[in-house]
Amino acid sequence: MNRKEISELNSMLANLPKGSNIPHSIYVDNLHTPFIEFEQDYALPPCSVFEVDFPAAKSFLGSIKERLPELVSDCLVLPEPRPKRDSDRLFLVKPFYPEEETFRENSPKYWEKHLPPYLLVVSFQLMYLGGAEKQDVLAQAIQGRTMSVRTKRIYYLARVVPLDYLIIDDGLVVDFFPRKYGESEFMVQVGAEYHDNIRHTHSEIFDEVDYSKQIKIIGETLGITSKDWLLGRIFEPLAVEYLTLTARFLDSSLGKIARDFISFRQVVDLLLTSDNMTFEESARESLYTWLRSHTSERILSPSGNMAWKILREERT
Repeated sequence: MNRKEISELNSMLANLPKGSNIPHSIYVDNLHTPFIEFEQDYALPPCSVFEVDFPAAKSFLGSIKERLPELVSDCLVLPEPRPKRDSDRLFLVKPFYPEEETFRENSPKYWEKHLPPYLLVVSFQLMYLGGAEKQDVLAQAIQGRTMSVRTKRIYYLARVVPLDYLIIDDGLVVDFFPRKYGESEFMVQVGAEYHDNIRHTHSEIFDEVDYSKQIKIIGETLGITSKDWLLGRIFEPLAVEYLTLTARFLDSSLGKIARDFISFRQVVDLLLTSDNMTFEESARESLYTWLRSHTSERILSPSGNMAWKILREERT
């Protein structure tokens, strides 16, 4: 999408009337992908198979802003997906601060002078994943474009990325660099030397490696047990993504996400630094409280696939 199109999409999301999300439930499917399900369906538009194009993004955001204002209000559209291989996803970002004025809405000039330490990144899957009933198909797929269907689901992922640098070009947020997590430099074997001495090198393949070992170590370091995180491997609340450590959320309100993250942000900050510091007990307890607020119910979708309905205890 070009600059004019991105600006138009940003304007759609700017200063939405204050309102609450319409009733919905949040699930995680058997591929560990979260989705939001409404009581009523909406039209998922056709989309280019090569990228999320402007007509598809405009139609989709027009539907979403009425249904989920708490998730998209005052967000900014990234011109390109991050990582680039997620070409079938639309990315929205929203910088924030751990201060009284958490959000400084659409303030690129301020952000350039006062770097926000964190970035909310929300991605939406716009290409239909299949399984539509015949009566729900609005337009069949044609060469280079996906089908349009009526559906109750929105596949999405919301995470907080610690920021090192925010790239702003003429008032548009075009990219970001995260604070680097040292363990994201993944050791790979590239050959053998004399006497079988193994040469290693650091490979920073962008999000193409399995970080489950690092996540396990982080969980053990923080003392997180199965009694603290009841969802187990259904969904990872902490992940190594964008070569940093992110917190991932099963929520549909960016205000609530930011508030939850700020309550335990020190845990993430200290894991990203080499300083020998101790966790504040309040941050550790806030992390545990957030983890323990999640439970789930296993269900079967109409197509027979397993999914988990996420249940949350309201945090005060």
